[in-house]
Amino acid sequence: MSIARKLLMSSGGKKDSTFVDDVFSIDLYKGTGATKTITNGIDLAGEGGLVWHKTRNFSYDHSLIDTLRGGNNYIRSDGSNAQYGGYTDLITSFNNNGYTMGADQNGASMNYSSSQNYCSWTFRKTPGFFDVVTWTGDGTNPRQIPHNLGCVPGFVMIKCTSNSHGWACYHRDSINKLLELNSDFAGNSSIWKNIPATDAYITVDNQQEVNGGSKTYVGYFFAGGESTAATATSCNFLG
Repeated sequence: MSIARKLLMSSGGKKDSTFVDDVFSIDLYKGTGATKTITNGIDLAGEGGLVWHKTRNFSYDHSLIDTLRGGNNYIRSDGSNAQYGGYTDLITSFNNNGYTMGADQNGASMNYSSSQNYCSWTFRKTPGFFDVVTWTGDGTNPRQIPHNLGCVPGFVMIKCTSNSHGWACYHRDSINKLLELNSDFAGNSSIWKNIPATDAYITVDNQQEVNGGSKTYVGYFFAGGESTAATATSCNFLG
């Protein structure tokens, strides 16, 4: 629990705001090679979210596991492969205050042994902060992919989960470029149709990284886009 929330509760105040540590956590831990629970106060049992792992003292890949695809599937941020699936020892449960891992003996490298140190980043699906969306490509051009972020996204990461294609990343200041997590490519592209994302959807073309026919995708939507609404504010002071 955050210091801000403890002070608010001790004073008898009513919590009517969402704090950063309600929706995001950085956790450092040592592997066990056995069941391990990360308790970080992030409710993943409700709306869900994303857990991103990386070993800190071994050169293993990043692994991304989200609640929509399930705890037995992961994708790599530093690779173009389709998702790796069918495991029973990755994230065994998404909890209302974190998540539980199995022994991870199958290569995702998130709890392999006590000789390995790890870092994980947990993002909760929350309007105004983060959203996870999955879809099946239909090859249409253009196509609007809806989201529930509730505001304009500033950054979006998309990965084909059924086939080996590179990541496609949208940034609000580079809507005419394709950015990739798994390479240093940042070339001009029509992948976003040069159309800014809105508070309801992002526009894509029919490239294989985002909307190939019958292929499956996951998108991670991060808030941070500029709003033209007259009521848009970045902070609110209540006295």
